[in-house]
Amino acid sequence: MIAIRHAGIYVDDIRRLEEFYTAVFQMIPICSMEPARGKLFEELLGISNVEILTTKLVTPYGKKTGQGDMLELVKVLWEGENLPTLPEDYPISMTGMGHIAFGVDNIYAVVGDIRKKNGRQKTEVISMQNKNLCCFCRDPEGNWIELIQRYEEGSMDRLKGKTALITGGTSGIGGVLP
Repeated sequence: MIAIRHAGIYVDDIRRLEEFYTAVFQMIPICSMEPARGKLFEELLGISNVEILTTKLVTPYGKKTGQGDMLELVKVLWEGENLPTLPEDYPISMTGMGHIAFGVDNIYAVVGDIRKKNGRQKTEVISMQNKNLCCFCRDPEGNWIELIQRYEEGSMDRLKGKTALITGGTSGIGGVLP
């Protein structure tokens, strides 16, 4: 059987992002700033004598099931030139890692938490064709985050008074829902 175990992102400030993801998404540290070095990392990064720090965070669901739902934060420690980084406002469409998606119970509360922890909301909360709510944000280092609140029958009350964009293919109608 094949399973996705985790998503990994390279970061500048590992402590800051650990705090962000634990506060906003209630993720639980499995290990924090664990050092590693050796041939694998030298080959992977193309740098001699390199060390990395790894923080592994798991969602409450991942902890409960013991499978997947893990985010791995990786900080490269190296005394040489600065490592290449993505431009501050890189578009989500760049080839490579695009975004991390989280299923949430209350998308509006999570967007508020992201803002409070120095993240940024990049799109409005949108009701998709399948009636799920969706929104894209960025963490404090600019990594893209997708939030998805699944639709449940009879739950349209969650949208009352909220600004939303109701989409149908490539066109949409914006406004405040009754």
